[in-house]
Amino acid sequence: MLIALAVPGLDLDSIELAVLRAGHQVAWRAIDEGEVLAQVAQRSPDVVLLADHPAVATATVVGSCDLLGVRSCLVIAAEAPLSVGAQRLGLHDVLRQSPDGSLDLTALAEPSWVAPPMPPGRDEPVPAAAAAQAVDRPRDIPAPAPVPATSGAGPAPRIITVWGPAGAPGRTTLAIGLAAELAARGHSVCLIDADTYGGTIAPALGLLDESPGFAAACRLAGADALTAAELDRVAQSTPAAAGAAVAVLTGIGRPHRWPELSSGRVTTVLEQCRRWREVVVVDAGFSLESDEEISSDLHAPRRNAATIAALRAADDVVAVGAADPLGLARLLRAHADLLETVETARVRIAITRVRASVLGIDPHGQVRQTLDRFAGIRDAVLIDDDPDAADAALLTARPVPLAAPRSALSRGIAELADALGFARAPATGTGPRWARRRTSLATTRSGRTD
Repeated sequence: MLIALAVPGLDLDSIELAVLRAGHQVAWRAIDEGEVLAQVAQRSPDVVLLADHPAVATATVVGSCDLLGVRSCLVIAAEAPLSVGAQRLGLHDVLRQSPDGSLDLTALAEPSWVAPPMPPGRDEPVPAAAAAQAVDRPRDIPAPAPVPATSGAGPAPRIITVWGPAGAPGRTTLAIGLAAELAARGHSVCLIDADTYGGTIAPALGLLDESPGFAAACRLAGADALTAAELDRVAQSTPAAAGAAVAVLTGIGRPHRWPELSSGRVTTVLEQCRRWREVVVVDAGFSLESDEEISSDLHAPRRNAATIAALRAADDVVAVGAADPLGLARLLRAHADLLETVETARVRIAITRVRASVLGIDPHGQVRQTLDRFAGIRDAVLIDDDPDAADAALLTARPVPLAAPRSALSRGIAELADALGFARAPATGTGPRWARRRTSLATTRSGRTD
């Protein structure tokens, strides 16, 4: 077996000696992320041993090895716990170096995975080393239990994909706000950043994005090892109104990592998340182009595969457009492509930044007339322009319903949740005051104040 070593901070000589004594060969050595990426591209080994060190144990390294069919394995000291960053990588192979420097490599010689089926159209089977998505499991870690199916007693789980054309119409702000609003209404919510052109949910909420949770979940899905416990581990949490919280699977911060989010993996993760949480809100990318026609390899990864997979897996699609001549034109041009892509008839249009300064008198009427005339859309949700609320959310790294609960933007998000069929939670004395007044009108008339 050809083994590469990237173990800064550990006894390299002892590890190399253990590799040679076990009958393996050393392919190369590296001490940081740049060296690992350069070496693995030139000469792909069977296994890369990575120290639990921020210089090499990164999502970029693991993702690149995964794409090339190279098995990644962590090496840590005998009694040392895994770092938080290493835990988020989604790796199950962990070797412990004993105090005397020796390293037991027998787990590497006992793979526990079966080669994947041969893709249609290929004449030869996929090599075992290139089975990418297969990650061996140490013998001391039990096989994961499947994610339990959601009980049929409650409402059916739903996937809501928030999409919008190019031009930053407010997809991410709306997706974050909608997830927080639904969590405040008593639903268990998962928020996923599936934008392959640059996810921004993590910085918008002040979360760490060094090890993207969605990419880690996709790797686990490729290894057939995605469980509820693993989703709990790779997800981060952000607060919502009324003391609720939203589980967040952060996206890739660097666009060049898009091959990690393949269509099959994304679909698997979404279906597992449907069992994990009542509502899954997905922030998708803008492009709907299918680029099979420009590629000679029909099995190559697709840049827009994650977006298309998220749209096709959705129970509801929220199409977001900006209320200005350019934004409406972009939405209307892409609307027909969207309807051809999705597999649900439940497409809800949300128009953001509605204002008279760019549309003239009666901006709401102007928008509704335009949508009706050119696309036959009569039930769009119109959200007034509220830059102060959006700025407050970014400044405090919180969702709009929490950062500015009485704002026009927050009211628009609540109206969108209503349009999607989610009932408002009864007033409990907490949460946005305007919401309590709406749902407790009779009590307010009787003289009670909030």
